[in-house]
Amino acid sequence: MNCMNRTAAAAAPLTRFSIWTLCAAVFFCLAGILATTPAAGRPIPGQDAPSRTKVAEGDYEISEQAGDGVLETFESEVYDFHESWTLWRVEKGQYRIEGVRKFESPKGDPHSNRFTVELSRDLTVLRVTEFAKLRWVRDSGPLSCEFLRTHLDCSSGGSDPKRELKMQTRLEEPYGILWPVSPFSFTGIVRQVERDRNRPTRVQLVRIEQPGRANPVQAMVLEGPLQYLGAENIEIAGRKWLAHKFSLKVPMNPEYLIWTSAKGLLLALSVQHEHLNWREEGIRLASFESSEAF
Repeated sequence: MNCMNRTAAAAAPLTRFSIWTLCAAVFFCLAGILATTPAAGRPIPGQDAPSRTKVAEGDYEISEQAGDGVLETFESEVYDFHESWTLWRVEKGQYRIEGVRKFESPKGDPHSNRFTVELSRDLTVLRVTEFAKLRWVRDSGPLSCEFLRTHLDCSSGGSDPKRELKMQTRLEEPYGILWPVSPFSFTGIVRQVERDRNRPTRVQLVRIEQPGRANPVQAMVLEGPLQYLGAENIEIAGRKWLAHKFSLKVPMNPEYLIWTSAKGLLLALSVQHEHLNWREEGIRLASFESSEAF
């Protein structure tokens, strides 16, 4: 697969290149920020399913002032976004998320994609898989990305391995996926930075786009500061939390305010538009149940 790099003179370095994928969001969509069919929770024939323990489950949804369920911040408008998920503890003390992401983009074009997220023992994202196809590549999917220390290793999937799109994208930690939007992509970024009010951390976010048949997938890497703002008490998903608050700003995007739990679970994301008359919008944790403290 051919890669194309471009550098733009913006508030922070910017790189565009060809790549496969996704998520959407979401993860994303990330968010937000996926493996192969056996990794989707289905055991290989003749083998027993690995032991696992259910830890938590929840739902994310769009939170915005007008009440019509639209998130306009990103390149494509997202309507009626809902992400239902279950967190499992699996082998070696690591974790696995299995969920379904539903949304419309554009309006009237529904999407419903299963996804999985593999997490380390400290809930850092290791691998994300989305069971979806690329818009301009019929024989594709599932889409997957492995989060390695020095690069993002991605694959388009498909029935013919010879036509599968693969790419290694060099990045510097901490990094994550901005679009397609996914709450767990933002969670993975904030877990990798120090909670220091006096020193922001430079982070990289990948925005994956699908321009057309001639260039089915390309990605843009945006770099900017992630600043810890301190702890505050908030009430969300029917309970009170002592949340850690962060500010994130990358080129060509508004500022994002991010609230996470003590373990790094995304509680809410708010978009801070420059125009005061722009309606409030973001993503929030709508429901949550857990057998452990988060």
